[in-house]
Amino acid sequence: MNDKLTHIAKLLPDSLSEAGLQEVLKMVNEAVEERVSAEVKLMEAKVSGFLRTKIADLKEVAKKEVESDDEILRGYRIFESIRAMVAAEVETSDVDSKIAQQAQELGELQESIAAVNQKLSNSLHENTILYGKVESLNEANKQLTESAKLPFKSSESAVVITNETDSSRPSPEAANNIFLTEDVINLSKQEALKG
Repeated sequence: MNDKLTHIAKLLPDSLSEAGLQEVLKMVNEAVEERVSAEVKLMEAKVSGFLRTKIADLKEVAKKEVESDDEILRGYRIFESIRAMVAAEVETSDVDSKIAQQAQELGELQESIAAVNQKLSNSLHENTILYGKVESLNEANKQLTESAKLPFKSSESAVVITNETDSSRPSPEAANNIFLTEDVINLSKQEALKG
């Protein structure tokens, strides 16, 4: 570096003072330091990236080495593989049993629906019959209501039950009246006393 400084000093004019020379030296040093600092940062970044790559590669190699040498880890990997195969097999049989169960439940539901449909069909048939009967009963009710409005005329005759003491002798109908018994007479006397 001293050679370069000497070479720079020769290029400078002779009339340059010591203070001017110090100023030029200071500026050159700053420029060099800036350049060195930039180069160092760039180099650090490159080295850091290179080391990260190498560390990742070394980790992977170390991991493979450990896995190949470690019996427990190898056994664990084998166990995981076997467990995955067994789980797949068990899942298949579970799916088959679920499908069978669903098919059975579906069959039962279809039978139930068929029974409900049959009951519904029977109920509809009965409702149709009952509707017809209701219509005929409504018609009969109308006729009865109209006939009830007409005055009542009866062609039948009634037998009169009496025990009149006003008449001196009973009429021949009363004497031959089979409904006029002692109990009926006593009952009519009790009713007369109450009234």
